[in-house]
Amino acid sequence: MKQILTLISILLLHSIAGAQTAEALYEEGVKLKKDKKIVEALGKFKEAIKLKPDYTEALYESGWCYNDMKEYNNALTNLNKAAITWSTMPKVFFERGYANQMLYKYKDALDDYFRARELKPDYTNIHKKIGEVYYQSEDYPNAILYFEKHESVSTAEMLGKDYQYWYRRGFSYNAQKEYEKAIVSLEKSLAIKKDYLSTYLELGYACTKLKRSDEAIAWFQKAIDINAGDHVAYNGIAEVYRDNIKDCDKAIEWYNKTLKIKANERKANFGIGYCLNSKGNYTEARTYLKAAIAVEPTYTAAYVDLGYCEYMLNNYTEALVQLNKALDLNAGSINALYYKGLVYIAKQEKQNALSVYEKLYTLAPATATRLKERIDKL
Repeated sequence: MKQILTLISILLLHSIAGAQTAEALYEEGVKLKKDKKIVEALGKFKEAIKLKPDYTEALYESGWCYNDMKEYNNALTNLNKAAITWSTMPKVFFERGYANQMLYKYKDALDDYFRARELKPDYTNIHKKIGEVYYQSEDYPNAILYFEKHESVSTAEMLGKDYQYWYRRGFSYNAQKEYEKAIVSLEKSLAIKKDYLSTYLELGYACTKLKRSDEAIAWFQKAIDINAGDHVAYNGIAEVYRDNIKDCDKAIEWYNKTLKIKANERKANFGIGYCLNSKGNYTEARTYLKAAIAVEPTYTAAYVDLGYCEYMLNNYTEALVQLNKALDLNAGSINALYYKGLVYIAKQEKQNALSVYEKLYTLAPATATRLKERIDKL
C-alpha cells in the first residue's frame, strides 16, 4: 500500500511539473506573435486566460490577435476586460478604438482614440486614425483637420509609403470642393500606388469640377484601362461631356457604355434623361428618369427633371406631383421651385405662382426675379 501511494505521489509531481503556467503560455504567445504566427499565438493567449481569467496582458494580446484576424467583436470583448485594469494604458484604447472603427461604431472609436491621445499625445498614427473615423463617418472638415495634424508629426518616410492616407485626404478635399488641394494629395497617392482605381476616379472628378476637361477624361480613361468593367469612369467621362463640353450626344454615348455594364445604373439613366430633356426629347427622357427613380426613390434631381419633362409635355398635374416629391426630399431645391412656378404660370394660377416666387426669392433672388417677370405677364 505504501508503494502504491509513493507511485501516485510521483505521478502527481510529474503532472504538476509538466503543466504550464499562465505566464509561460503568455510568453509562448508573445514569441509566436512576434514570428507573425497569429492563430497559434491566439491559442496560447486563450489557454493562459483559461488558467487566469483576469490576466490583463493576455486579454490585451488576444484582443490584438482578434483584430488582426478581423474578428472584431471577439477583440472588443477581451479589450473591454483589459481596459478595466489598464485604465491608463494608451495602447489598449488604441486597439479598442480600431475594433470599434472596424465595427462602424464611430463614436466609441473616437472616444477610444481621444483617450489614447490624452494618455500619450505623441502616439504614432493617432491623428491619422482619428482622421480616418471622421472620413468614414463623412465628417470631412474634421477628417482634413486630423489628416493635416498627422502630416505635421509624421516623417517623410512614413508618408511616402501610405497611399491610402493621401487618397482619403484627397477624397476629403474633393468633398469640401477644395479641388486643387485634392489633386495635390491624390497625385501623392498615385506616386506610391499606380494601380489604385479610386485615385484615378477622384482625380477625374477634381479636374471635372475645375473645368479641366481634357485632363478629367484622361484620368477617367486611365481608370478604364485598369478596370474596364467598372462603370464609374464611363459616367465620369459622360458628365464631362454633359456639364463641361455641353455635348449631349457624346454624353449619351458614354452613359450607354455604363448601361451595357450595369443596366439599371441610376446616374446613367438620369444623365440620359437629362440630356434628352435638353434635346427636347421629353417622352423618351421620361422613360430614363423613371428608371433612375425606380433604382433610387430618393433621387431628388431625377424628380426635378421628370417634373420639368411633364411640364414640357403639358402634363401639369403630373408635373406638380413630381416637383412636390422633389421638394419633399429637398425643400431648398431651386430648380424644383422654379419649374413649379412655371407650371402655375402655364395653369394661369397667378396667386400660386406668386407664393412659389416668395419662397424662391429667399433662396435665389436672381432666379426668382426671372420667374417674377413671367408672372407679371399673366
